[in-house]
Amino acid sequence: MADHPAPDAAFPVPYRHPSGVACIDIARHMSFCLGNAVRCVWHGWRASTHDGTADLQQAVFYIHEWLGMEVRPRMPLSRLITDAVQRFAAVDEDARFSTTIRDLCRADFTHGNENAARHALSLITAEMEQRREAQARPDKEKV
Repeated sequence: MADHPAPDAAFPVPYRHPSGVACIDIARHMSFCLGNAVRCVWHGWRASTHDGTADLQQAVFYIHEWLGMEVRPRMPLSRLITDAVQRFAAVDEDARFSTTIRDLCRADFTHGNENAARHALSLITAEMEQRREAQARPDKEKV
């Protein structure tokens, strides 16, 4: 097994939720499409240097890809993932963020739960719309 370099100043420190859960703690146990959707939601929702809309749009793409799959991979539910999601949701101030992550996990681990994926999709699109409206408000005030 190859040694991995330790994080240093050249690599940004990933956002670690106040619960102690990092995105990789959840996404590494998921299928490709929904794991990438979790990564994009995590990065986009908590973006501090940009508005995160492009990341959220990528998450929407990955969810649509997953929904369009004829045969979806079935990921085995891991106690690690349920513990991480429970810790994460217990201290999350923005319930929509933790609900989105939880729904993506639920879709992946409950053998293709399309309803959970669609609910996550609706939360992401609502967040993107809210951000668009917030960006448009200052422009309207200038006129």
